[in-house]
Amino acid sequence: MIGLLSIIAIVVGTVRVLKQQKAIRQLQDQLTDLERNVYEQIVEESRMITNRIDFIESNFPRVINDQITDAVTQCNSYTDKRVDKLIDHTSVKKEIKQTKKLIKG
Repeated sequence: MIGLLSIIAIVVGTVRVLKQQKAIRQLQDQLTDLERNVYEQIVEESRMITNRIDFIESNFPRVINDQITDAVTQCNSYTDKRVDKLIDHTSVKKEIKQTKKLIKG
């Protein structure tokens, strides 16, 4: 009887150990898959970041040049308006002086 119980205990223990070993192998496989997926995702993200940096580096001088050109154009336009206004104002003053001279005779 004790021998039979011992054999049953050994068989049950062996079955449990084999199930745990199978579960461990499955977990190891899942971890390997997860590691591979994370690595592939990191590689893909790195590639996308590198492409974005390359794009920015290649377009940065053009964008800055366009912004500088726009700023210079706006400054020139504003300066032209102010000069035109000053000329108009000066012309009006000259006309008033000439009119006063005519009136005074």
